Amino acid sequence: MKIWKSLLIFSIVLILIVQAGCSSSKSSSGDGDSNGVVTLKFWDFHSEAEKKFFQDLVKEYNTSHKDQVKIEYTAFNQSDYTTTKLPVAFANEEGPDIFMVSPGDFTKYAQSGIMADLNSYFPEGAKEDFLPASLEAVTYQDKVLALPYELELLGLYYNKKMLADKGVEVPKTWDELQAAAKKLTTDKVAGLVLPTDKGPYLNFIWYPFLWQQGGNVLNEDGTKSTFTSPEVVKALDYWGSFFKDGSAPSKLQYGPWDASNIGTGSAAMTILGTWAVPVLENQFKDVEIGLAPIPTPAGGKAATDAGGWKMAVNSKSKNVKEAAKFIMWCFAEDSSRPLKWATEIKFAYSPRQSVIKEGEKIYGEGLRKVFTEEIYDSAIPEPRYGPEVVDAVGEAMQKVMFGKVKGEDAAKEADKKIEEALKKK
Repeated sequence: MKIWKSLLIFSIVLILIVQAGCSSSKSSSGDGDSNGVVTLKFWDFHSEAEKKFFQDLVKEYNTSHKDQVKIEYTAFNQSDYTTTKLPVAFANEEGPDIFMVSPGDFTKYAQSGIMADLNSYFPEGAKEDFLPASLEAVTYQDKVLALPYELELLGLYYNKKMLADKGVEVPKTWDELQAAAKKLTTDKVAGLVLPTDKGPYLNFIWYPFLWQQGGNVLNEDGTKSTFTSPEVVKALDYWGSFFKDGSAPSKLQYGPWDASNIGTGSAAMTILGTWAVPVLENQFKDVEIGLAPIPTPAGGKAATDAGGWKMAVNSKSKNVKEAAKFIMWCFAEDSSRPLKWATEIKFAYSPRQSVIKEGEKIYGEGLRKVFTEEIYDSAIPEPRYGPEVVDAVGEAMQKVMFGKVKGEDAAKEADKKIEEALKKK
């Protein structure tokens, strides 16, 4: 078993980020108190059990390093964190010492010089324990700019009773998924929940539909757009069809990544990641939820996205070394911490081979077994496109979803923007 590899505001923030990366920056923390204790700011977006996990890690680290380091942990709402809090903080040269970064935002921060090189901070032998593809995904210009600590895969979750009551079989093909979503939709139930807001997450959920046909956004060496290909057009039109026929009504959503959609019965089906498993098991244990691979088109092959957040260090921090030591302690040293994160706090696959082996039994239980046996081997790493490419793809999707635009026309417009972005490299 192996793992594979609002618009104006965003534009202004991006410009500021680049400027900040090219200028001298203020430290995100002080040099230390009168006793020589270094204070580090750590920001992320987690809530509930996930937030408590990091709170506990920080407490433990602060206690064991009380004469050296004090980490101040702050968690924000996920949407605010990614769209405003983090980019605005860096633009104002007030970014945290330690922060979380998504694959969709990785290139943006890498190109801006915001993330510190972590190569020299890995404990001895630790690099060899990480899946090569996981380190490749955080490497930019031969620098390891973030520490991967989870690999999250996507699947189709469904409410067994809702499907049974409507006489709907678990969909395996695109046509079956489309028909099922339409049949299951009511005034109170979304047949299928899909993300609607433009951003990396929207693209993340869409990519498998493109890959299943052998399509991609760029050519193999990333030098040319392939966004006008038949595969792109077909994937755009297919995605847009769920919004045009009303079977993916956004008004019924709690949020596109929220397992409550399927758990509360406000949705019959949803495409979500591994993170939904413990939420469903703990909060909605009385609801019969099933899981299946994402349906494929005729003649296509299975594909899922392998995402997952990373921990990074602000390159402008006055205390890069201390910040790097903390994140290595969290996920690159003792296997008990990454194992607890991936199997108890949430469900994900660790990028460390030793941790996967240690948790082998857990990976074969309940819904996890479907991910492990039916989905894992079809995973493709979430691509690291620059912000202009990510934005162009998202705009094309928004047009087919809400603009009554055909996939071919949306693809052509996006293709021009992607090519322009590539010329700037």
